[in-house]
Amino acid sequence: MKGAKWQVLESELIVDHPHVEVAMEKISLPNGEIIHDWPIVHARDFVNAVVFNEDGKALILDGYKHGARRCSWQVVGGYLKPDEDPLSAIQRDLLEETGYHSNEWRYLGGFVIDANRHVGVGHFFLCLNAQQVALPTSDDQEEFSTRWVSVKDLQYALMDGRISIISYAMNVSLALMALNKVAQNQALAYLIAHAAQNGDN
Repeated sequence: MKGAKWQVLESELIVDHPHVEVAMEKISLPNGEIIHDWPIVHARDFVNAVVFNEDGKALILDGYKHGARRCSWQVVGGYLKPDEDPLSAIQRDLLEETGYHSNEWRYLGGFVIDANRHVGVGHFFLCLNAQQVALPTSDDQEEFSTRWVSVKDLQYALMDGRISIISYAMNVSLALMALNKVAQNQALAYLIAHAAQNGDN
């Protein structure tokens, strides 16, 4: 039966680490089949944001990521604290990591990382007109450099390997689509206003 929910009969926690939990589930499929060892991974939910300044340049963090085993272009982000909502988390991360702040945020969606093992939920944002208001205060173990790049560089980086991590690639893709929509809406608003002015004349 397509779309029928699998039933969890039992769940045993086999890895309990501050950063990740792994449970082994006993699953009953809709056709009656029983799977005795289905692993489910729970890592912390996280937030990412593609941040643009007033000049339309995107903020890139460039540094080593151990999961990728190499340096990669990154966007601002981090893990949610307990009971923290995604918007508050990404605003905190932006300020801590870069000293920048903005009041213009667009939520691009929340997505499960792994379709079969779960892993966690990533929440993605677009941030516009960011301005520096403080010095960075992050005590992150990972070292990175920051730079502002053009939209064209961001598009190329999706294809040439500079962005090597799927969550960053997805956030950049969603942000570029949202920017396109913003530009279309601005153009439409201009045309409507211009037509109204001509009509008045």
